[in-house]
Amino acid sequence: MSQDLNAELSRIYERCIEQVRAIAALDPTKPVEGWDQYTCTAAKEFASDVEMAWIGAHPEHEVRDTYWAIMGGVPIEHEDVLADSPTRYITYGLTSFARVLQCIEAMRVGRFDPHVPGGIIRNDED
Repeated sequence: MSQDLNAELSRIYERCIEQVRAIAALDPTKPVEGWDQYTCTAAKEFASDVEMAWIGAHPEHEVRDTYWAIMGGVPIEHEDVLADSPTRYITYGLTSFARVLQCIEAMRVGRFDPHVPGGIIRNDED
């Protein structure tokens, strides 16, 4: 992995961890104005940052395929989140950020491939 890609992924990773801490600290009984939208879109923005960093180092990969490999592995769909359920938004946000972090880790160890289902090469696929 190039030093530039590793540095960019490290920067994004640290920012993701900060956001996970902020989302985890939310109290669903005391919703904050706009927090539901935030938790559902912030991880997607980070996924786009990771995607662009990856494409910068791997221009042979398609942008759309790379983004889908990152966010396509989120087990909860945005449309499944009920507007009146704050805990579901927190769950979606944390799950989405976990997926972005998982992909960053896979990229660092050479196990990310946007062409395999889920984007991450599993140990049993070596």
